[in-house]
Amino acid sequence: MKQGSSRRRFLGLWIGISIAVILFGVWFFIRTYVVAAYNVPTGAMEKTIPVKSKVLVSRMGYLPIKRGDIVVFHFPAGDTVINLPDYQSMRPYYDVLRELGRGNVDSGRQIVLADPENYPLDIRPVNKRENYLKRCIGVAGDTLEMRDEIVYINGREHAWPSEAETYFHVVTNGQPLDEANIKARYGVDITNAEEVRPAGAGNTTEFEMLLTWKAREKMLKDGFAREISTEIDDSSYGVFPYDGGHRWTRDNYGPLWVPKAGASMQLTALNYPIYERIIRTYEGNKLEMRDGKIYLNGREETKYTFKMNYYWVIGDNLHGSQDSRYWGFVPEDHLIGKVSSIL
Repeated sequence: MKQGSSRRRFLGLWIGISIAVILFGVWFFIRTYVVAAYNVPTGAMEKTIPVKSKVLVSRMGYLPIKRGDIVVFHFPAGDTVINLPDYQSMRPYYDVLRELGRGNVDSGRQIVLADPENYPLDIRPVNKRENYLKRCIGVAGDTLEMRDEIVYINGREHAWPSEAETYFHVVTNGQPLDEANIKARYGVDITNAEEVRPAGAGNTTEFEMLLTWKAREKMLKDGFAREISTEIDDSSYGVFPYDGGHRWTRDNYGPLWVPKAGASMQLTALNYPIYERIIRTYEGNKLEMRDGKIYLNGREETKYTFKMNYYWVIGDNLHGSQDSRYWGFVPEDHLIGKVSSIL
């Protein structure tokens, strides 16, 4: 009798363990290959995806990526980090090299390598880098340009999503700013200097405001403002591709072509800074330029055929996002998935 009871208990325990293992396996498969939930730690996609939101990301069947898709990917410039809390992806390794070398990456690298105590390095494979979430505005084969914050794809203007936000110069009709009303109607906190500030000392009719495009249209329609124009950021500091030949800024850059698998491109001294990281780092070639000539794997070349598709991404919070304007293209093998819903 006792022996039969022991057997039943053992069988029940075995069945329980088997079910737990199967359930874990199913969960792991879904989490790894089908769909996953991600926290959004920054405001880079405000107000489309508010900070501290959660999103569901499709990891299976999300290709092809289309313009306008919100994608999750491994940080392309995160292959090497300075392994200290104040650095990591907050101050990317390659940005630090340019800062230390006053624009010269090789000089900055020598400083870092000579001081491992202050600059301890960590080399990471693709799947060990930070996960980023941005909107894809340019797919493989596109030619894109931004002029005064307006995006043009293959020569055609593309509107920003209604919940995307940027700074605008707002000229009101002279009415007092009512805190509760403006918050309720336009989603703006006039007590927050990062969202609203006078255009000048004592100015009561002109303001710099952080607005969504939807709020901008509503202000004009309501008659609250008689004129609203975008605040253009003309800074070129840290803007890709970091060379003297392309005087691009955060709100004015391009035109540039987004590489497509199987497509060939002429290699020139002008486009070399734009595509050198793709050819060398992402596609595994030895690439250098000497005396105005380009050498690929030891041979002089004037043309290159790309192996992968690439994407150009940007945050909906235009002036609060670290994105392709600062580190360039996203290779297809860095993609994790596409946002399917916001929780």
